[in-house]
Amino acid sequence: MGSGNNNDNLTAAYIEHTAVIRVEGRGSFKVSPPMKQFIHQVLEKHTADRIVIDMTDCTGMDSTFMGVVAGLACLIKSKPGFKFKLINLSDKNRKLLVTLGVDRVVNYSMASDETDESCRICGEGEQLEADFSDKLEAAKTTLEAHETLVDINPENYSKFKSVLEFLEDDVRSLSND
Repeated sequence: MGSGNNNDNLTAAYIEHTAVIRVEGRGSFKVSPPMKQFIHQVLEKHTADRIVIDMTDCTGMDSTFMGVVAGLACLIKSKPGFKFKLINLSDKNRKLLVTLGVDRVVNYSMASDETDESCRICGEGEQLEADFSDKLEAAKTTLEAHETLVDINPENYSKFKSVLEFLEDDVRSLSND
């Protein structure tokens, strides 16, 4: 189902009233913009009342992905009638969430939890493709993700100070092009 040249893929499908996104490979800055865009479409069009990210095949996450997930979780909590959850999380990925404090704002269940119904995507789902042509939008998404990580856990500022400064400069210069 993947594109072969990129090991980081997202597949989305609707199962009853649930929008399911399956992460294959790493949850990374590459897949964060299309994931964010898809979830915003679900919220705007109210095509589902639950949004689930299936992490069964996720081998790791970078800070941009975790910041986007945290930002989406906070946004969805402010919208009545919607639920958001990461399911089938490995212990390694749970520890990554804890390291940056994302576990404080995101509902999740572990791979071994029996309480969550399986939301594995069967058959064909829609491949969510990244658009690498919009560098400004990618830079804004990455900056916003890191700002969210600092907002939810101020201790993250020291970890991402130089990243934030670089991204702010990048957004500024891309905006002036």
